Amino acid sequence: MRHAFLIIAHNEFGVLRRLVSMLDSEGNDIYVHYDLKVRTLPVVTTKASRLFIVPKRIDVRWGTVSQIAAELTLFEAALKNGEYDFYHLVSGTHLPLKSMEEIDSFYQSHKRREVMRVWEEDPGDADFKIRRYHLFNGNIKSGHNLAWRIILKIQKLFGIRHLKKETFVKTDNWKSITQKAAEYLVENKAEILRKYRRSLCGDEYYAASELAKYPGLFRIENCPELLYVEFDHESPLEISLDRYEELRKTGYIWGRKFTERI
Repeated sequence: MRHAFLIIAHNEFGVLRRLVSMLDSEGNDIYVHYDLKVRTLPVVTTKASRLFIVPKRIDVRWGTVSQIAAELTLFEAALKNGEYDFYHLVSGTHLPLKSMEEIDSFYQSHKRREVMRVWEEDPGDADFKIRRYHLFNGNIKSGHNLAWRIILKIQKLFGIRHLKKETFVKTDNWKSITQKAAEYLVENKAEILRKYRRSLCGDEYYAASELAKYPGLFRIENCPELLYVEFDHESPLEISLDRYEELRKTGYIWGRKFTERI
């Protein structure tokens, strides 16, 4: 099988090098998008895989449409060198918990399907994150979000919504999709960015929601074993590298979010 591994990286470059070395194999191409805020790009090399550093860099801000833009930029870059059986979107803090042979076998059994970890339906989450207008949300994590909160309260007071008739499907934004799905998302890039530009964490919704409109073309398969991640409420917790061998026994395909700092 031919795999395109699409990596979004902004820190933890030691983990990134480990990730790339573990994916470095014949039949794999690796694409890396570095956040525009990264001033000095790390040196990363491969022996068997082709490695592409995506020249168009996005200033990625958590929760904003910039996350979707970075993903679509990676899909777009990889499509220029396709076809691939799968386009795998991972972060720079992912590590595979299986050997490359086991990974290949797993995806062979899911060929021609869109492999995602689908979240339990929560209408309230979609209503808040997608149907509300999120303005001035580029610095939510820094705490500078007073204007964002005020605008949300005004919308709640007056019952302001958009995209009321649309159905949304939530997944992890880390996913594995087919050639056909990648082509569809990139072909509709402008419309997707327009539609989700005022969302909060729209990267959790856009791919599955847009592909689910065409069940005859795209088959979304829910794979809970796709990703191991630990949460504190909605925030993923860091995992020390010394737990790697322990997590290999869990049966998951990928693990996140590894760090060298603890």
